[in-house]
Formats: sequence, structure tokens, C-alpha cells
Amino acid sequence: MRKQMKALIDCNNFFVSCERVMDPSLHGKPVVVLSGNDGCVISRSNEAKALGIPMGCPAFQIGNYTRPDSVVQLSANHRLYCNISDRVMHIVGMEEGNIEIYSVDEAFFSLPDDPVETIHPRMAALVRKIQQWVGIPVSIGFAPSRTLAKIASHIAKKDRRITDGVYWLVRREAIDTILRRTPISDVWGIGRRTTSSLQEHGIATAADFVKMSPGLVRSFYNVTLERTHRELRGEDCATVSPVTDSRKSLTHSRTFGQVVTDFETVHDAIVSFAQHLAKRMRDEQVVATEVGVFVRGDSHRTDLPFYQNACSIVLPTPSDSTHRVVEHAVRALGCIYKPGMAYRKAGVWACSLLPTSDVQLNLFDPIDYSKQRRLMASVDAINKHYGAPAVQLAPTADTRAWSPHQVHPGRQSKTLLFMM
Repeated sequence: MRKQMKALIDCNNFFVSCERVMDPSLHGKPVVVLSGNDGCVISRSNEAKALGIPMGCPAFQIGNYTRPDSVVQLSANHRLYCNISDRVMHIVGMEEGNIEIYSVDEAFFSLPDDPVETIHPRMAALVRKIQQWVGIPVSIGFAPSRTLAKIASHIAKKDRRITDGVYWLVRREAIDTILRRTPISDVWGIGRRTTSSLQEHGIATAADFVKMSPGLVRSFYNVTLERTHRELRGEDCATVSPVTDSRKSLTHSRTFGQVVTDFETVHDAIVSFAQHLAKRMRDEQVVATEVGVFVRGDSHRTDLPFYQNACSIVLPTPSDSTHRVVEHAVRALGCIYKPGMAYRKAGVWACSLLPTSDVQLNLFDPIDYSKQRRLMASVDAINKHYGAPAVQLAPTADTRAWSPHQVHPGRQSKTLLFMM
């Protein structure tokens, strides 16, 4: 019986590709997407890569590689990227049915025990369907294990001789050839410190690593690296946590676009963060036992006093209600806010999360939680139908002086966003 194949689908230059869906005039141009507050490069088109612009390059250093006006710089629009990611993952799930989402632009899925000559055309058809239906170019690699599928997907993306976006590593001789060409630093799951340690012992490529005995890898390093070692040998050992697993904590934070010095603006930001956090909890069907807030100044400004602090409050009854989360977040802010300080970042977190079905009500809590749940369900339904934030708490209705600094907005299509 043949081993079941593992496949990885990877969206190429994902953030840039999303911007090109919204603005087709960007095709063929060097494009980079910048992080929050337009800080550094987080996605590059192939044309930008050809200019030598590295990932993580600060925006002000782009001029070191080319004329800044020759590169299209766009502020990140994560709402758009999540929407398009959902569409891509929906198509993959619809076609394959057993998707394991790894990140916003990557997902694993299992393939049946069919010959590779049958699998390859089907994967190529999936690549074409996503390109046609969503407009996002993707690459697919499949192999006996997830780690090998990751390598295959990378080859499918980088090798210009591959025209259909699909590459597979199944035959042992082909796997050995590719592993000899793969630096140990490029293997999924091996970080910089482990790479340095392995290189000190003469392990330069993935093939050198495979030659080590599993017991030796485990005794010198850990069981996680032993799994990677077995994966490179073709054993499927890696695990990907399903996106439905309950988290232990959630955080929503932002770096402000400018230094904030007044309480009203920080308060407005905390209320907005708490609303988003409560919505995420309801989406994941968890409730918070504890809600906390942190504030932080600008450590790079020597002309301003630096201050940072955090505070958390235990809820009488675990809740995902926007009103309850906002109420306790504002109370926590009141405990740590210090007048006269300059604030550059703030956030709200919820921890000790429990599944919604496991909530133990407090006999002495006067809040009617069944009414709260019905109210939140109605608010979420309205926002889903008309688009958030159709209904929100009043403090966040004013202009957001704390919003991230974004001077390179991309083109928006309200029609496409509404359809998604």
C-alpha cells in the first residue's frame, strides 16, 4: 500500500498579489507592502525582489536599492488579505475537504493513494481554478511528509521551468538530489541557532542532516528536531494544530501612528481594541476569565519620558460580551494610566479562555447573560450583513487619532469586499 501524500498550497507574494487583485495596473511593476505604520517591507513582488530589496527592509532604506519613486509602496490592508485568504482556503477545502490552515497564505491537505501521474494534473487544475476565481497565483508541492511538501512547494514557486505551479517529491532518488541542494538553514522548523550548531558539526545541507541517526539527533537536540529528521526521510511526523483548537489567550494591540498624550485618545483606542477582541472570542466560541490592558511609551524618543505598565482584572463570570470586556478593559486602563506621559502603543488581552459551553455562572452576578448573548448575536448579525462597524459602542465613533500611520493606501473595491 502506497503512503498517503501530503500537499502544501502556498500563495505567491500573497499581500502584493491581493493588492494586484484590487488594482490590476500593478502587474509587472515592482511593488512592496509595508507593515503597520509603514515601517518595513513585509511582502515583495518578483520585480521588487529582482531589484534586491530584502524582506524586512525599513521603508526609508528602499532608496538604497533603487529610486524610491520607481517602487510602488502600499500600506498593509490586513482585512483585505484575510478576506481573500478565506476565499482561497474555501476553494481548497471544497476541492480536497481536509485542509489544515497553517498561516494566512499556506495550508496543508492530504491526498489519496493515487499515482502521482493522476495527482499532478488535478493539482494543476486547482492552481488554475484559484487563479481564475480569486486572481491569486499559488504554488503546490506534494510529498510523503509535510516537511518535504514544504520544500516541493518552494521549488514550485521559485523554479521558472515549472509553468503549472506544481512540483512533487515522491521518488527517493529525486528526494535525495533535492536534499543535497537544500541548505540546512532552509529546512522548515530549523532556526538560526540550530543551524549554527549543526553547521559546527559539519551539517551543511539537508542531505547531511538525513545521514545522522535519529537517536543521535534526539540525544543532542530534542524530539522536535528528530521529527524534522524523520520527515526528511519521508515519514509524516509533523502536526499542524487545527484552527478550531481553543486558544489559551488572545491579544489585540496596535502601535499608534503618532505619540498620544491625552487620556481620551488612549481610552478610545482601548475601547476599540476591546470590541475587536470580544468579537474574536465569539468567533472562536471562547470566553475570557481575565481581561488585561497594557500601555507603552516610545523608547526611541529621548526627549519624552518613557513609561510602560499593565494591569489585568478577573471577571466575576467568564464572558465574551463586548460590554463586559470593554467595561473591565477601561477599569484596567484607569489603574495604569499616568497623566503627562507620551504613549505610542497599547493593547488589550484576554486570558484563561474557556469554551463557551463550559461557563459556570455566578449566583451573585446580577448580569443577565442569556440576554447579553442574544444582544451580541444580533449585533454580529447586523455587522455581518451591513459590514462592520455598522453597530459599535459610541466612544469609537470619533476620528481615530491613534490610528496607524499609513500614507500609501492601496485601491479599495467596496463591491469586491462586500461580495467576499
